[in-house]
Amino acid sequence: MTEELPEIPGFRYARPLGKNVHLYRGADGEVAVKLLVDPPRAAEMRTVLALGHPGIVLVHRAGRTRAGLPYLVMKHYSNGDVAALAPLPFERVLDIGVQIADALHAAHWVGVVHRDVKPANVLLDEHGNACLTDFGVLGRDRLPWTAPEVITTGLYSARADVFSLGATLWHLLVGHSPFVLPRGNNSHSALEQRILHGRPPVTGRAPRSLEVLLHQAMAADPAARPVSAEAFALRLREIYHETAPAGSTVDAVVRPADPSPRRKRRWPVYASAAAVAAGVLGTSGVLWLKDDNSLPQQRQDAGPQSALDAGSSAKATVTATRVNRETLRFTWTYPSPLAGDTFAWRTNDDLKTGTVQTPSVELYAPGTLCVQVRVVRADGSNASDQSWSPEGCGF
Repeated sequence: MTEELPEIPGFRYARPLGKNVHLYRGADGEVAVKLLVDPPRAAEMRTVLALGHPGIVLVHRAGRTRAGLPYLVMKHYSNGDVAALAPLPFERVLDIGVQIADALHAAHWVGVVHRDVKPANVLLDEHGNACLTDFGVLGRDRLPWTAPEVITTGLYSARADVFSLGATLWHLLVGHSPFVLPRGNNSHSALEQRILHGRPPVTGRAPRSLEVLLHQAMAADPAARPVSAEAFALRLREIYHETAPAGSTVDAVVRPADPSPRRKRRWPVYASAAAVAAGVLGTSGVLWLKDDNSLPQQRQDAGPQSALDAGSSAKATVTATRVNRETLRFTWTYPSPLAGDTFAWRTNDDLKTGTVQTPSVELYAPGTLCVQVRVVRADGSNASDQSWSPEGCGF
């Protein structure tokens, strides 16, 4: 089995975490490596990675094993998923519900539907924050939380995600899916019939307002559900304020919904991660934000930055495009270009360096290659090594 696992520089294999997920340890911490037996859709995964939303799992990089199986290197969420923790108090379920609804809203905002919202895909970080994983990866055990129209038509939508989130929160209150009968017939056909023709009972563990909202979210008619994940999150917040003791606060619940990114990423997240995962290896490989050299990171809220202190925002952004089987073309853009600008470049293996007059260079690269660029101003104002761009990688 270990022959099929990837080799991650600076990390060693530790143990399995679950089906197709393995723990690796290094000097800087731990990462989880997920083997993509059922790869997600490339474009959707690329879009989700670009969001950098705090409610979406952090992916550090992507690659392939020697046997050709795609994988993702992700932050290790040491508290695991929420499935094993149920039943939970309704206050905690409200907290988790808001965070996941916000993450879904961010994804829906850019046109991405999750397709497999369920307790096992909700992970908890070291601070207890909930994060959604496995966008577009259709698990074989998704049925107990699946919307009826998906069963009958196979079509997924934002409101189908809302249904699945409602079923997930019901599960967290009770300890099992609303369509599962403890000690009853839970065959595939029996579950389908309950989803298509039944209605889940009240949980008996939540305020009436939350019971009503969950039943609305799991309405058979999509039009009867909350119109969006944003509307679902807003109603969850209202229920929190209606039921919370005077003077109490929960940051995740009272924080306003916002589809824009709020996380500072400290390791490159490759836009091409989705392409690698789906086998689309000849397209662009764009690298977003890199602040230091450690894989593991903790969640941080990124406040607004001025043009003077933006730091890496003044650096070049490098894009890689494969020209042919042996050549990669690296191009870059940067703020405020001036006449006379030249460009120093270097590869990640430190074997190739050079200087060019135009923002482009073609290099021999039959495999993966990453390049950093430094804009050289005539007055030498950015001669420090800190002015090197994040890496741009081609595959």
